[in-house]
Amino acid sequence: MSPRTFGWVPVLIAASLSTAGAASRCQLMMTPPVLVAMENLRPVIATDINGVEARFIVDTGSFFDFLSPVAAAEFKLPLSDAPFGYYVSGIGGSFAPKIATAKTFSVAGLNGHDAEFLVGNNAFGGDIAGILGQNIFRIADVEFDFANGVLRFVKPQHCSDDVLAYWAKTQPIAVVRVDWTSAQRPHLIAKAAVNGRDIHVIFDTGSWRSILSLDAARRAGITPDSPGVVPAGATIGLGSRPVRVWAAPIDKFSIGGETIEHTHLLIGDIGLDNADMLLGSDFFLAHHIYVAYSQDKVYFTYNGGPVFDVTALAPAQANAPVGNTPAAGATAAPNAPTDAAGFMRRGMADASRGELPQAISDLTQACTVEPADAGCHYQRGLAYWRSSQPQLALADFTAAIQLQPADFEAYLARAQLEIVRQPDAAESDLDAVDRIAPQQADLRLQLARLYGVAGEYAGAVHQYDLWIEYHPDDVNLSYALASRCGSEAAANVDLDRALDDCNTALRLIRKSDMAQESAITISNRGLLYLREGQLDNALADFQDALRLRSQFPLARYALGLVELRKGLTARGQADLTAAQARFPGVAKRLASMGFMP
Repeated sequence: MSPRTFGWVPVLIAASLSTAGAASRCQLMMTPPVLVAMENLRPVIATDINGVEARFIVDTGSFFDFLSPVAAAEFKLPLSDAPFGYYVSGIGGSFAPKIATAKTFSVAGLNGHDAEFLVGNNAFGGDIAGILGQNIFRIADVEFDFANGVLRFVKPQHCSDDVLAYWAKTQPIAVVRVDWTSAQRPHLIAKAAVNGRDIHVIFDTGSWRSILSLDAARRAGITPDSPGVVPAGATIGLGSRPVRVWAAPIDKFSIGGETIEHTHLLIGDIGLDNADMLLGSDFFLAHHIYVAYSQDKVYFTYNGGPVFDVTALAPAQANAPVGNTPAAGATAAPNAPTDAAGFMRRGMADASRGELPQAISDLTQACTVEPADAGCHYQRGLAYWRSSQPQLALADFTAAIQLQPADFEAYLARAQLEIVRQPDAAESDLDAVDRIAPQQADLRLQLARLYGVAGEYAGAVHQYDLWIEYHPDDVNLSYALASRCGSEAAANVDLDRALDDCNTALRLIRKSDMAQESAITISNRGLLYLREGQLDNALADFQDALRLRSQFPLARYALGLVELRKGLTARGQADLTAAQARFPGVAKRLASMGFMP
């Protein structure tokens, strides 16, 4: 099987004309704007599968369109096997996909019949059905204006080598040549430099944040053990294995004449065969970008704000380009919103960039123009929450629910906000999400965790049951099994299955090279052994968990309980005291499960 477009029927490109130069014959034939909602750092657009709306991530780093297994089942699409020996490689490993076929598929003015999608193992989070890849975006040049919530397909006419960044009136324009692309070689690969060392980057909107490979980082003098490098969790892709990443200080990143000094980048073993770095949607959001397939070039101008989003580990002012910086007061593009939807898209983009006051201002404009729109209240509530204004956030989530009682995302957000201060109200909201959300929804995993935080362990087990049933091969399966094991031990239900869950989770974690994450799983198994009175096994597990993660109050307190029951009074009291000093609520937490001195 080779990448190709399946049954696409392009519509005529709308005749929206722009000149690329006063003396030039160049004209840009543009489609109407394709609306993009920035959800955190994910660019999402609406599509139509068999007449039903479906939301996809714009992913210039993917060679083809993908669906999650849950989405394929939800849309009742027939599945077939990929040709023998056909594998897809990505972050987290390789896998043999299935192929789903939709009778009709519409996106961005294109209408297709018998459209095929590759189906992997992982969900994409929220209500995202899948990702749209280069088999869609290579049909024409593409303008990415994520800061204003749009993209456009463009057909240049008589443009030769004219500069196609038509919007840049006073701004410097960066330009980089990309490798020749084709259906068989679709990735947008260009040259850049890190700390003066040449690298190759892939322009990849499907990667939330830009990531440098460990090999390229080492060539630039950076390793996970270098000064200033800190763990930053893990990232996942289409593969079955999470990949550990670190946030690393970078002296200089350069591309296309633009240089960013004294910034931070994520580094990780991302397994790229043909490049050294994914230039992700954080880069796209900080720039107005024109991908000129017609010229094998990418043009971009700087929008302002941080370029690389590593949770503000670097000062924003040190994360802006130098040497190609826009003139004072210059703006990216004269695309000021004129309606509520435009203000909301721009507000969501502002929030994705961490510009929360501007986001709240734009979202307030949207709510003022369309006060009955539940979406703008929900999005503004998220921005208020991130701005440490919980009461305003709570009011907006409540308004969203009143306007749209079936908005389970607003119920979920309100529950998270209230779960510590008003646990009874939060549980009511969690129950509403349970009733309203589809059984196969990916948010069941988050819902399970919140039931556990609320001390409703049997409810948590039920949510884990649902998620595991519909996501049997997902990259998060080890986490779900480990968590279900802990909830089963806490609720004193299905203890035989709980042991199987913990042991299976440990096998998956060790295979994934994320051994440190096994501390929680081992501790959960220890709780199970403690529940069953197997004190020696419980003692060994809590000690192992603390060897992996020495600052782990729950395991330390549970170890103290075991030691007291074994008659090791002094050691037990010392461990109880140490755990409570680290986390004063740990005794209450374990007491809610029935574990007390």
